[in-house]
Amino acid sequence: MEIKKAEIKDLNLVVKMKMDMFKEVGSIALLQDNAEEKIYEKYKELYQEGKGCHYLVYENDTVIACGGAVIKEDVPFCFFKTPMYGYIIDVYCIPEKRRKGYSSKIMEELINWLQNNGVHNIKLKPSAAGRHLYDKFGFCDSGEMELWI
Repeated sequence: MEIKKAEIKDLNLVVKMKMDMFKEVGSIALLQDNAEEKIYEKYKELYQEGKGCHYLVYENDTVIACGGAVIKEDVPFCFFKTPMYGYIIDVYCIPEKRRKGYSSKIMEELINWLQNNGVHNIKLKPSAAGRHLYDKFGFCDSGEMELWI
């Protein structure tokens, strides 16, 4: 097992893993047309601005897990003394390699990356299957609510 920070040249691998994740959780129908291209371009922009990163876990030169983080500066955080927060995205491991600690290693790297970039608050939207991982790292329910209309 080897973990590497993704570079722009690795974005095709990142996008593939993200699409596999969307398929597995049944969210693929929610995506826009040309979603893969749009995701690639957005991630490229975030990487170039230093506001996004992913870590990839390799086993025998094959990517088996990934996870990412972005730095956001939207309302109301943009008015705070620390005007940004981190958001964990794309944490995914191929089904046959789960429960071996790969996602935990990725989370450690992502949290360190966010801390090193001045972030003091990290958010994420957990899947039911991933909740145990985030609990382990001290994430708690923020009381945030949402409504899909």
